[in-house]
Amino acid sequence: MIALAAALAACGNSSSSSSPTATGSSSAATGSSPSATGASSAPATGKVGGSLTVWVDAVRLPAAQAYAKAHPNVNVKIVTFDGDGNGATTMQTKIQLWNRTGSGWPDVIFSEQVNDPVWMAEKPFDFAEPVKGLIPDSVLSQWPAPSTAQCTVNGTQVCVQDNLAQVVLWVNKKLMDQFGYTVPTTWQQWAALGQKVATEHPGYIVGNIGDSFSHWIYLWGDQCPLEQLTGSQLLINAADTHCTRMASLLDPLIKGGALPPLSVFTPDFAKKYGGAADKVLMMPGPSWYATSLFRDTLHIPAGQITAATPLQWENEPITTGQVGGGPWIISKHSTNLATAADFVTWATTVYNPDPTGANARAGYPAYAPVAAKWLAGMATNSYFAADPTPALKAAAADIWKGWSIVTYPDQPVWSNTVVTGLVAGKSLSSLLPAFGSALAQAAQAAGYQVTQ
Repeated sequence: MIALAAALAACGNSSSSSSPTATGSSSAATGSSPSATGASSAPATGKVGGSLTVWVDAVRLPAAQAYAKAHPNVNVKIVTFDGDGNGATTMQTKIQLWNRTGSGWPDVIFSEQVNDPVWMAEKPFDFAEPVKGLIPDSVLSQWPAPSTAQCTVNGTQVCVQDNLAQVVLWVNKKLMDQFGYTVPTTWQQWAALGQKVATEHPGYIVGNIGDSFSHWIYLWGDQCPLEQLTGSQLLINAADTHCTRMASLLDPLIKGGALPPLSVFTPDFAKKYGGAADKVLMMPGPSWYATSLFRDTLHIPAGQITAATPLQWENEPITTGQVGGGPWIISKHSTNLATAADFVTWATTVYNPDPTGANARAGYPAYAPVAAKWLAGMATNSYFAADPTPALKAAAADIWKGWSIVTYPDQPVWSNTVVTGLVAGKSLSSLLPAFGSALAQAAQAAGYQVTQ
């Protein structure tokens, strides 16, 4: 069984759910030009050119189109799909089909699912090609070590990450000032303020808990051992105090309406809490919420939102969760590995680091030189009420490393076991035992030795 370090992750907007769709080629691709152009960052060997098929989610589509436009010598076929977001298993089904028929594999896949490279590197899928030797070591060294570890399976690096997805506390400075509230620094202060909001300003919220990844925000952030892999043993202990104390903290907020069990990507959520009369006072969430959620999905006006450091549990050291994966994976079946590697290198190290552009990156870039430029742009981005970058940079080092990356998707388990129960009026505390049991069943079905 694979032991893979949990670390800094990358993610895009998980709301896309479209069926696979071919969207263009180098002769017809659209999209803005990249912010940095010129010669490609070519791999150590091989000639860039010929045909290339890439599968991407909707968020990464502009990057693929921009590569095609900047490389007219490459005939790029772009297929958009759901990105395996929210725990989908589209790629498992597709790769099994391609393996049976002996054809159809794309050269490159982008996945929103953090665990996809783990199973893609193993039989029976056997899809992921090692990146060492395809992408120069001098380039690979510019990813943070924990990010590289998340892409490393059995000692072999099989992907590179697009973004990091550390969780911070997003704050609506305009509303906080209007209501006379102080930004909390602990979970206890945040919860107390949430209960105060429910009484003094009903209808306003301090977060949400209805997304398929909400446990990555709240339970991961409080060191709840739901995916703790040591050797071949996977610890899933939903009864641990780090799980139960967070559930007890959240229950009054859920009941009082300040923490609704709605997904941020639903029309109901946008109607109730978004727009010019927005009611999002605070929201724990990942770095890519910055513009993807608040500006582009909820349409919260400029000059309101900024980021504060992750909440801590009383006087304990700060730890936070992450919401993402965002790996680029090259297929070992590709007959054009040099161009596939050039595409991945260009998409992660060259493409549009300016966060103010129309086709800006969705989140905090994993590649360090691009991250520096992205942060510089974010610091002066007029959308934000104050510079969000100090909190984003600090949180990147605070992700709790006791949450391991596993082969099975846990998001559907959370949605089916917990979110449905919350919508029905049950408490999170009452749902934790069933959640732990369902996770254990999924883990055992995936071949893990589970300790509870």
